[in-house]
Amino acid sequence: MKKPAVLLLWLSLAPPAAARAVPPGATGPGRKPACRPGATILDLRRPAAPEWFGLYLMGKKAGWLRSELTREQRDGRAVLVSRQETVIEAKVGPRTVRRSQSDEKVFEAKPRGPLLSYRSERKGDGGDRKVDVSCGAGTCQVVLTAEDGTRTLEIPPPGETAEQADAARLAAARCSEVKGLQLEPEKLRAKRMRDRFAERTVLGGAGVVVPVAVVEESEDGDRIAARVFLADDGRMVEFRYGEALVAKAEPEEIAQRLDLVDLFNLSRVGLPGDLPRGVPMEITYTLKGLPASFTVEDPRQRVAPAGAGESLLTVTARRPAADDPARDVPRGKPDPNGGENLAATPDVDWDHPDLRRLSERVVGKTTGSWAASRKLVKEVHFRLDRVYGQSRDRASEVLRAGKGDCTEHTLLFVALARAAGVPARGVHGLVYANYGEAGPGLYWHAWAEVRVGDEWIPVDPTFDQEVADATHITLGRGPREDAVGLLGSLAVTKVDARRP
Repeated sequence: MKKPAVLLLWLSLAPPAAARAVPPGATGPGRKPACRPGATILDLRRPAAPEWFGLYLMGKKAGWLRSELTREQRDGRAVLVSRQETVIEAKVGPRTVRRSQSDEKVFEAKPRGPLLSYRSERKGDGGDRKVDVSCGAGTCQVVLTAEDGTRTLEIPPPGETAEQADAARLAAARCSEVKGLQLEPEKLRAKRMRDRFAERTVLGGAGVVVPVAVVEESEDGDRIAARVFLADDGRMVEFRYGEALVAKAEPEEIAQRLDLVDLFNLSRVGLPGDLPRGVPMEITYTLKGLPASFTVEDPRQRVAPAGAGESLLTVTARRPAADDPARDVPRGKPDPNGGENLAATPDVDWDHPDLRRLSERVVGKTTGSWAASRKLVKEVHFRLDRVYGQSRDRASEVLRAGKGDCTEHTLLFVALARAAGVPARGVHGLVYANYGEAGPGLYWHAWAEVRVGDEWIPVDPTFDQEVADATHITLGRGPREDAVGLLGSLAVTKVDARRP
């Protein structure tokens, strides 16, 4: 089941290091600061002390974040150093999990100064992992250290510059837009980021009104933009991702006081009754709070407006055409998506010897893509113990641990399928479950899809479903998991099920 994972909270809540600087000539309350179109990364004043934030999920304190950006001298060179530390602690099923992440990025201290190095380290539940990146002319050396040892590789320079260390503040100072690339350490990919000055407004609380600049931050393709609120005196006041995920500026001693957050129950979307799980089946959900940008439509799922802020989302689960062996497609065919769904990545590391051996043993002489996928669904389901909160970030780590929740089941399946020459990708969204006292509901979940001919077939190794049933609602695919921003905003008012 989707937690949503501690990793998702890091990705969704962590405010950019950009929210650091105090513009020269900061103005007092009630005075609108002048826009400075020529502002650069070097003329933004910054607080001497690190800033602290409490991380809240639907009003409950789930963690804290510490962030700073400094100018330093290293090896006789002036550099900008961005540091960020995050701690998340929450109840996931019967377990309380705690994870921490620390990041340090070093840039040449000049406008458009390139990224020189990046260190990212994770600790706690789910295992320890470290990524060290050192960039020179034309290439970056990467060292990945995890429980199963150390690997080294080379990647092209990501194109990230010093502006990304302070992008939101820079956009606010200029009253304009800052675009650029950011290296994402888990996928080792360059994200295209956009920080756009949106408006000036005020935030109020406890009788105090604070004038703020609002900057919207997003990655290309995101359907929900994060909103950064920057006070005129240079403080970052809040960072919001949707309405449910918020980072609030707090004193250090307050930021580190955590609530016992139950992610399972907080993420639950209640249902009026139980749902059927059979295939074939068609289920129509009447949903409130589903933004148009999240209306994923494909041959399996369609959405129509229903009025009064509601949507009709219909999911149809059918047996695939490839059930007929004559219509199955030989595995090993080129990926129609240009290789993306067959590629080995830092997390889907199907080229690891243990994963290749297991995939070959399970698939054997099976030639059909669908026939091989069905075998791998069974293998993953029965190989992994279902344990919530046991996150692992790489498929090889999941295999070695032998346990995990839906995220780990999906990750291992995708890796084994790609190792067998079957294009596969991860899916995230909602799925039906009934946990007794809580009653029937939709919970955050992950599953997979395999490409067989012209058809993407959903499979769920967590539930041992070789065809995922119609209680699976797709909200997104691939590395982006921006659907977490919908937490707390969705409601189901009616459900109709029938056999198509």
